[in-house]
Amino acid sequence: MKQGYEQLAPYEQTIRDHLATAAVIHADETGARIEGARQWLHNISTPHWTFQAFHDKRGSQAFDDIGFLPDYNGIVMHDCNMPYFKEKYRFEHALCGAHLIRECQGIAEYDRHHWASQMKALLQMGLKLFQSARRANRPLAANTIRYIEERYDAILRWGELEWEQGRKREKTGPRGRKSKSKAANLGERFRVYKEAILRFLHDVRVPFDNNQAERDIRMVKVKQKISGTFRTWEGAAYFARARSFISTLRKQDLPILSSLMSALQHQFHFAIQ
Repeated sequence: MKQGYEQLAPYEQTIRDHLATAAVIHADETGARIEGARQWLHNISTPHWTFQAFHDKRGSQAFDDIGFLPDYNGIVMHDCNMPYFKEKYRFEHALCGAHLIRECQGIAEYDRHHWASQMKALLQMGLKLFQSARRANRPLAANTIRYIEERYDAILRWGELEWEQGRKREKTGPRGRKSKSKAANLGERFRVYKEAILRFLHDVRVPFDNNQAERDIRMVKVKQKISGTFRTWEGAAYFARARSFISTLRKQDLPILSSLMSALQHQFHFAIQ
């Protein structure tokens, strides 16, 4: 297994090189148990390439140690994990609309906030218009984008009245500050990250959601359900490199077994060069 791990190293580097030049990448993390403790699988991917690596941290220390995101200067689609927003990183942001729709649904159901229902409907409308424009191979009309952005701002103005009324009354911290409700936190996120949330309207390269990354990390969950935890860090590293290679093969419609055999003999080439 160690020999195979080493022989796949140049192909992993090829994957990283192609991801580094991609205009948009998908990033996500998921928990995994290694040597009995919770660790993190980090995923960077596009529809054609997958790179995965394990780290004991989820945030910026992991990004820096893995060594891809600090040098990337394209657009990263992610789920609003705060370490992505550190100023030291040069990439731009796009936030997953599917996650935001689910959060709006939760606020609408449990807090009965009308603004959340309206924002959910607006995002869904934006998605339909985006999909229609993509099928027609054209950008969204400027007046359509302007309408969505104005409606977005109006919903947040109305929403502030709702979430301020619903703020928790308990005081927290030494200065006695009132804590914000989930609705208020979500509303502030919509306000602060408007550009990243609506980037898909302005740039045809940017998808609406981060489903690509979620599909790519699903296998580690399947693996753990079937065979349980990783017993060693070495085994986890072998899995991540092999999975990066096999996932990329699938995306490029390449045969898995024969491609692996060729790679171990240093005779393999990806379909996309």
